[in-house]
Amino acid sequence: MSALVLDPSLPEGHRRLMATRPDLLPPSPERPAWGGRTSGDVLAALAMSAVWGFLPLVAGLAHRDRRMLLAGLPLQAASAAVWIRYGYTTFFLGALTVQVMAFLVLLALAGESPVAVYGRRHRGRYVTAAMLEPLDAALLERTVEATAMVLRSRLDRDGLLDGIANRVILPRQEWEIAETLVELTRLRREQAGARSGRVTERISAMLESQEEALKVATRALALRISALEEYALRTEVAEEVYAEWLTLQDLADDSDAYRELLSRTVRDDLAAGEVGELTERAARLEASLRESVEQARLAGLTLMPEEG
Repeated sequence: MSALVLDPSLPEGHRRLMATRPDLLPPSPERPAWGGRTSGDVLAALAMSAVWGFLPLVAGLAHRDRRMLLAGLPLQAASAAVWIRYGYTTFFLGALTVQVMAFLVLLALAGESPVAVYGRRHRGRYVTAAMLEPLDAALLERTVEATAMVLRSRLDRDGLLDGIANRVILPRQEWEIAETLVELTRLRREQAGARSGRVTERISAMLESQEEALKVATRALALRISALEEYALRTEVAEEVYAEWLTLQDLADDSDAYRELLSRTVRDDLAAGEVGELTERAARLEASLRESVEQARLAGLTLMPEEG
């Protein structure tokens, strides 16, 4: 799946839906003809509406949805009752009416997905790797991966990285990086276009100067992404220690049961020593955890904007 970065100021519902299917985001801002509906959509709606009109129970079963089945069952019973009570002609006209209504509903539901609609509405407020040049796309992938690593960590979820508003700061950092990458891609393509034409000595000198500026900007941005990756790495290391510490805490909670078990079979002092090892190990691990979390926090604090 192509990396996707969304403007943090977008409505949360729109962000969530767009993030689920970035492949449906439209490549151009122009609204397609007929709302994106194709001849295939028309034919599919026509075929399915005919089934709904004359065999609604079959249509309900085909959808494999309990709600559709509950709609098709009484409709099928009503169709059969009309045929028996009023004859085939009335049944046919009624089924044809249902077919026309179903066709209009199915055709209205076809076409662009809500993701594409939001994508067109919020054009310029999201960036995918497919929109960028290969070098910039790779930097975007690194940014998205590092950000996701921190935000999905249990360390962040359990509040151990206190003092760092990850869910506010990191999306903002991610979006700023994405915006810069879009500009870098635009300038790279502009340069490629200029080089494809007639290049004089003066133009060549100007292009070399601009290319050097692009390299400097890219290196600076790469350093910023590396700082984000360092934070993600520190978080990952601390999370491994945290998971081990939680396991030892669970074992320590059962220390009384182990103490009783060992005291039945060996001397009480030996039992106390065996169980005590868990407590000592947990204490050592807790100290290691505090150090690892502190290192992660320090790495994260370097990403926070300076006040003033």
